[in-house]
Amino acid sequence: MAISAASAEKSDVDTSDWINITVYNTNFQIPPEYGGGSDSGGNYVKTNVFTFGLVALEDDKSLRNNYGYESTLDELYDVEEMEIGGHHAVAYYSHRSICNHDVTYLYFESNKTFYALSYDGNDVNDTMKKIVSYSPKSEFSKEKFDEKLNTMQEDYIEEQREYEESYAYDQGYKNGYSQGTLNSRHNDYFGYYLFYRLGKRSR
Repeated sequence: MAISAASAEKSDVDTSDWINITVYNTNFQIPPEYGGGSDSGGNYVKTNVFTFGLVALEDDKSLRNNYGYESTLDELYDVEEMEIGGHHAVAYYSHRSICNHDVTYLYFESNKTFYALSYDGNDVNDTMKKIVSYSPKSEFSKEKFDEKLNTMQEDYIEEQREYEESYAYDQGYKNGYSQGTLNSRHNDYFGYYLFYRLGKRSR
């Protein structure tokens, strides 16, 4: 999928009635229509993440799982890189069958933490840009930002491949065992089963 690029500057959005929230270790302002959401420290969600969510991806595991999943989703139809008020950012646009509407996932870094801003919509409008630009500017270079996300995506893909292979060998072993046959094919399944279940790389 081709990635388009855009430059996004701060806009003149009226924030006089916006609400202050803190997500993980960073202060944000959000429009009042997204107020009243649930706040668990590292996550702020209004209704659900497909309506509005601001989630801190505070370690490699959470970043890998969240970004890796969203960036390889079958329902994706566009990707866009942009600069927003001192932040490098990348937006993923998809149509989600689970909620039957378009959803945008916008990834950026602030205060040494990656964040995922998700919402019902198919663009990065001035309101969403303002939410991002309110947070402290990123200290990541464009190269460091891209390298981090690319690494997380590659690790996620590799982890999923290992899981799928492990599951296939697991099922092959179980099928052979249930049939009561212990021929060389099933012994191979058992060997692969042990290799992937006991020797799988940890991260």
